[in-house]
Amino acid sequence: MDGLLLVNKTPGMTSHDVVSRVRRILQTREVGHSGTLDPLASGLMVLLIGEATKLSAFVTEGDKAYQVGLKLGITTDTLDITGQVLTEKKVECSDEQLKSEANKIQGEMILPIPMYSAKKVDGKKLYEYAREGEVIEQPSKSMTFWNVEPVQIGKEVQFQLACSKGSFIRSWVQLLGEKLGCGAAMSSLVRTKSHRFNLTDALTLEHLEVLPKSDQVKMLIPLDQALNGVKSLRIKGQDAILMRNGQISHQLRIQLISKFNPDTDEIIQILPEKRGQILALIGLEKGVGFKIKRVFRYDTEAARSVE
Repeated sequence: MDGLLLVNKTPGMTSHDVVSRVRRILQTREVGHSGTLDPLASGLMVLLIGEATKLSAFVTEGDKAYQVGLKLGITTDTLDITGQVLTEKKVECSDEQLKSEANKIQGEMILPIPMYSAKKVDGKKLYEYAREGEVIEQPSKSMTFWNVEPVQIGKEVQFQLACSKGSFIRSWVQLLGEKLGCGAAMSSLVRTKSHRFNLTDALTLEHLEVLPKSDQVKMLIPLDQALNGVKSLRIKGQDAILMRNGQISHQLRIQLISKFNPDTDEIIQILPEKRGQILALIGLEKGVGFKIKRVFRYDTEAARSVE
């Protein structure tokens, strides 16, 4: 079982909970994920199964999209409704003012990272500092937001938006509350898109659990479809044999020189004759030349039994 699995996470579960349960369902330890979701959040998690775990650094690079719920008039220490309330104010903004201010919070900006997050400072997670009451300078980072659109305005407030990798939706909510003058805390969060993958294509853990083994395998996105937009070369024969042994053949090196653009390409994927697999990922290192970043190995007997 090698590929990507799209799961619709329910609120209340940690990302680790999801991974642990999928390990039990699929009966494999080789399960990872490409982006943590807080327990409060729900929606799309892209899980990496088997040899797909080697793609982690590349699958997580994509942009993401969310639908976020807001509670206006309060601020909390965690920036969401699970935290301790710090301030309460009357909400006096109009619906039009709310939409107008939200629309302004788009583009690239430097925002503070929530203190209750897993971001590390000096080898220690921010939430560990916060829980221990240790005061440190709150770090900031560049975050980019776009496609901000109201979904529901009124007693319940919800927006949909897209953001760059590593952006914190709670930081966006906090800034909106400051602009409105009443404060705001995140009340719900649904990830609707990650990289090129959509929540509409995900399945729940309950659904996955009742599927026959053969159908579970069919739900996996093949490895050669995981890195959309990354250039590829398909090889066979002696070129493939050498690659499986961690060597780049002379003929393949010639093809790499022709196809790889050092200004735009970080890696290129090497594909075998067999569809659904990746043989290797190759990058270009200054002063070294082409270097194999990852080599993928498959249980061919297991693959034949599935077919």
